[in-house]
Amino acid sequence: MGNSGFYLNNNQNCVFADNIKVGQMQSPLQDQQLILGTTSTPTAAKIIAKEGLKVDITTTNNTDTSIDLSVDPDALSKLILDRIQKELVDAIIENITNSLIQEVIDKIVSDPTLALTKAFKNFSISDKIQCNGLFTKTNISTLLGGTEIGKFTITPDNTDSMFLISADIIASRMEGNVVLALVREGDSGPCAISYGYSSGIPNVCSLRTAVSNSGTTPVTFSLRVGGMESGVVWVNALANGDSILGTTTTSNISFLEVKQQTNG
Repeated sequence: MGNSGFYLNNNQNCVFADNIKVGQMQSPLQDQQLILGTTSTPTAAKIIAKEGLKVDITTTNNTDTSIDLSVDPDALSKLILDRIQKELVDAIIENITNSLIQEVIDKIVSDPTLALTKAFKNFSISDKIQCNGLFTKTNISTLLGGTEIGKFTITPDNTDSMFLISADIIASRMEGNVVLALVREGDSGPCAISYGYSSGIPNVCSLRTAVSNSGTTPVTFSLRVGGMESGVVWVNALANGDSILGTTTTSNISFLEVKQQTNG
């Protein structure tokens, strides 16, 4: 090499190689530092081992230095086991939580001694229903869209309350959109509309809404299902009307009456 090495230039340590300045440092290299090239100016860097890795820097005779990168089996094993344990615990907690929620819901529905059963009503639809009725631009706001798949009557316990309504309908059709419309008896059009999709295989199409209630007289709702502009929709069946996996499939709609809490 020609004129190469370390020089003092303008009170800074500089590295030269064949008279080409490689970079500048504000202070001499510290223990276990090395010069690292970057996209701009080379800089002083230190190798640091992350979890599961080891860095061993060995200096022999104050001249020869070796850098060994290796896996730390103990640290890596602990890292993996801790991650697996966390995921297992999270999964168990989630399953327990879901099971408890379902258990409480089943208890509320089945136990007549619970006062909440008067407010919470769940209806199941197990029949295979062919929906030939369509939803179009002209009938979407009327009572003529789609095909009625069920009627549901609720007797409110309170005046000036509200129904939280949740419907999960298993629907199939040749690829296209599915429309769900909830109609309250006496209204001139749907009180809630939702949209789903089927690509030829069964899919859960959901409707979520809140409907206000003023009195305590029974209220009847109907749920209508159909294709958007075209297509036949099957509820609880395959797109050709056959049973799904040869079994009975059930769709559900539930009503929960809630009332604003007042002081006193």
